[in-house]
Amino acid sequence: MEAASSYIPKDNEEKPLGEDACFICEETQTIGVADGVGSWGKKGIDAGEYARELMNNASFSVLEQAEEEGSVCPLQVLHEAYWMTKAKGSSTACIVTLKEDFLHAVNIGDSGFLVIKKGKAVFQSPAMQKRFNCPYQLGNERDTPDSAQEFKVDVEHDDVLVVGTDGLFDNLFPHQIGSIVHNCVEGKLSPKMMASLIAELAWYHSLQKDRSTPYTKSAMEVGLVQENYLGGKYDDVTVAVAKIV
Repeated sequence: MEAASSYIPKDNEEKPLGEDACFICEETQTIGVADGVGSWGKKGIDAGEYARELMNNASFSVLEQAEEEGSVCPLQVLHEAYWMTKAKGSSTACIVTLKEDFLHAVNIGDSGFLVIKKGKAVFQSPAMQKRFNCPYQLGNERDTPDSAQEFKVDVEHDDVLVVGTDGLFDNLFPHQIGSIVHNCVEGKLSPKMMASLIAELAWYHSLQKDRSTPYTKSAMEVGLVQENYLGGKYDDVTVAVAKIV
């Protein structure tokens, strides 16, 4: 697969790198994203440091596994990265690798991935939350990789994989992402351009107060806001896009 990513962090002088992290390992056809949980900021902790260290360790584990075993097991990668990460804080995480004609993925929390076939979203990993806006998360005194979910999803030539943090999936519905991908494929745009366009639209929606989004739809479903409440969720946005070739 051909892959690229785009990242738009929130405007915060104290945390210019934001709280998301991402890696793409072309040699092993593996993508990972993580989102540091912002509530740690109340304790003076930058959870972005945890997310970045977790993804850095995951990328090392991916290469080591590929060299020693000839393949990548996302769940094993997540376990190894978790035990190697010493930063304070916690993070969601999603790691996806391509194995011949299927994707092997592991996810914990509300980051995730979407598979798009001919402009239509045919699979989306479910968000793992303990309650609204409280995702499962790896880290200090939090969950472990044992709580993560594994997935195997068949793919074929010209399918598109979109991996992202909740800044993407809280602000764009699957059909909206699929529509962007369809137009990009029709226009023969690169995965890098696709990732940028998707991230920019998610970021735009995060700032709007008059637009229906997955975030406000979920908030209405649990009774936290009144019916017909509109608006996006202001957050870091990480998007990785891979075209199956």
